[in-house]
Amino acid sequence: MSRVAMGWGAALLLGGGRWWGQLSEPAEPIVVRVNHDDALLSHWPSEDLDAPIGAPPECAFWNATVVYARTLCSHFTISRATSAPARARQRALACAGAYGAECVLSPEVGLAIPAAFLYDAAADYDGMETIIAPRLLPLASEPRHVRVAPPDGDGIVDTRTFVLNASVRVEYMDGDSRQLQTRTLEGDAAFCVQLLRLAFEPSCWRALD
Repeated sequence: MSRVAMGWGAALLLGGGRWWGQLSEPAEPIVVRVNHDDALLSHWPSEDLDAPIGAPPECAFWNATVVYARTLCSHFTISRATSAPARARQRALACAGAYGAECVLSPEVGLAIPAAFLYDAAADYDGMETIIAPRLLPLASEPRHVRVAPPDGDGIVDTRTFVLNASVRVEYMDGDSRQLQTRTLEGDAAFCVQLLRLAFEPSCWRALD
């Protein structure tokens, strides 16, 4: 049993079989909008000019009780989004630093288009990579039971278990170059992308894939 950090929190990777710590089936998640006013990027008071120095970021971590609506899931919206993903990446970096998460999902920082932010301390830039609208491509991979908890939770009563592939091959828009990229992700990064796809309702991905 190994401990891995991911955007939705610290997860326990179980080698096989069902995790029996969850006594009942979780309630069906409800569909909510990322931002109530359908803004591409939410307002964070901590970013205001008159905000106190060192004000904590307004990270809103996904806890799987909701799924996000497909409201802004369109190629047009994604192609027209210019500064919002870069600003969201800075927010994701702040949330990663504040909570020790190596993966942050776009709704957790108020970005309404689906994106995953992957932290890599060894990277040459600021350490946060942006993967926008990842589409899963065929790849043979071993499924694993992964127990996940939000970074701001207690890690006991707010955990959920998902069956996720240990590696995925994805096509996505790179947040820096704005170009389509194709690559294979493994481990934490693969789990993060799959959590992103679970966090948005299926119709979002039907519109984008």
